[in-house]
Amino acid sequence: MFAPDEIDEKRDLRNTLLVAGACVVGFGVMILASGPIPGLKVLDIPTLENSLLVLVAGLITGASLVALRTNWPARRVAWGALVAYTLIITLTVHYSGGPLTPMPALYLLVVVAASFLLGQRGATVIAILSALCYAIVLYLEYLGILKMVLIWRLDFDPRERSALLVVNWLAISIPALLTSQLAGALAARLRTTNLHLRQSEQLRESLTSMIVHDLRNPLASLMAGLDILRLTLANELNAEQMNVLEVSRRSGHVLLGMVGELLDIGKMEVGKLALNIQSVDLCKLITESIESVRTLADIEGLDIRFQPGDPIELVPCDKQLISRVMANLLSNAIKYTPRGGQIMVSAQVENDLARISVADTGSGISVQDQQHIFDKFAQVERPGQERRGTGLGLTFCKMAIEAHGGHIWVESPSGQGSIFFFTLPRGNPKLAEGAKQTR
Repeated sequence: MFAPDEIDEKRDLRNTLLVAGACVVGFGVMILASGPIPGLKVLDIPTLENSLLVLVAGLITGASLVALRTNWPARRVAWGALVAYTLIITLTVHYSGGPLTPMPALYLLVVVAASFLLGQRGATVIAILSALCYAIVLYLEYLGILKMVLIWRLDFDPRERSALLVVNWLAISIPALLTSQLAGALAARLRTTNLHLRQSEQLRESLTSMIVHDLRNPLASLMAGLDILRLTLANELNAEQMNVLEVSRRSGHVLLGMVGELLDIGKMEVGKLALNIQSVDLCKLITESIESVRTLADIEGLDIRFQPGDPIELVPCDKQLISRVMANLLSNAIKYTPRGGQIMVSAQVENDLARISVADTGSGISVQDQQHIFDKFAQVERPGQERRGTGLGLTFCKMAIEAHGGHIWVESPSGQGSIFFFTLPRGNPKLAEGAKQTR
């Protein structure tokens, strides 16, 4: 049978323990309702014994959570916790009225939990343990060794109601065994489906990475050929032919940039992209980035300016990656700002952070789109504008900035354009220590 991933096991066990903790709190409230507070005593439940059980259950829950944090095997912790819960439930059932209450149904909760944490076999073991423990309690109550707790203050003689005890035991044991089989089979099917989905996702990512990687070389050769044509035939081509060549070159560069972003995002996702950390003059980098797109901004009829704030000292970062972040943000601003608009870039110092912003006077971004604009392949639909690009530019920006220990976000007041901010630590010792740092 498929063995679930250790991370998934720990997550499921942690969630189960949190639910168990909530149940313990709920049982504690029930004990309070049976306490000596005037007007609240509606049940005749042994307060001391049940309070001790609540305490023990809480300790087991806490100890199990601590064991998970200290990297104990999740399956071993699950076995210990579920067996302990089964024993505690058995005592709780006895001190809470036994067969005269719905408390024995708690066994089913443990069996369901075991189905997802331990699989079908583990759930069957817990179901059998539950049935045995409950049978022992009923038999001891029948013999009078354990005095039955009559929480409703009703007369009940176990010796005169032996048939009822047997029926009650069957009503709990049979559903527990059936639940272990049905829930166990469902859990196994879900795990298998999850495994297949993961394998398909890994295959898709590997295939995409291979295709994208193989595209880079022929694209680079194509771009080199177009550059050679531009240099050698510049004087022989008319204006229309030169325009076609320039459009081809620009499109090729865009496509080559997309390929690079796909490869870099893939490396970042698996933590294999090395950062070439060096001391960088951010104001100079921003100025160079603006100059690289100024011609495009002029063509689009846009005014692009840089407003440096406080002097920013040298910042440890990967100059190439941050340049590409600036290029992406500036390209987006140019793309979505109407003719005659303005793009304002600013740089400020906030404590130990350098904060850069790129503001435009476009149509803005809706609150709904702001929530997923940095997601992979996410694209924002602007009124009157067709969707352009792959939706990877901002994803790349987010990963690159976070790889430096910074943060990136967007603010877009309704109808007042968009402002993209990102921060970089000005003196991150972990990044400044070496020439290279891997995220």
